[in-house]
Amino acid sequence: MFFYTLLGMYDEGPSEEDIQRFSSDQTGFCPDCGEGVWDDVSQCPSCGTWLKNGTSHRDPVANEFHKKMITIVIIAILLGFFYGAATLL
Repeated sequence: MFFYTLLGMYDEGPSEEDIQRFSSDQTGFCPDCGEGVWDDVSQCPSCGTWLKNGTSHRDPVANEFHKKMITIVIIAILLGFFYGAATLL
């Protein structure tokens, strides 16, 4: 589908090659803002963060979920430990 822009040029949208490239393993996530970026970029186009260590291949939502679950498990273990120690006294 072609779109007519204000400048009188046709915008054909992304090419099939672009779609294939973006849907492959060559993409990742910005570790700062979580926006999807190409692996070979040096700066996130969304937030401007320099990607010195590369992109993250883990979804930022899943990453936050895992961090919260680890925190909850550690708190539960500590509460169980202190409750068990208090009942022994």
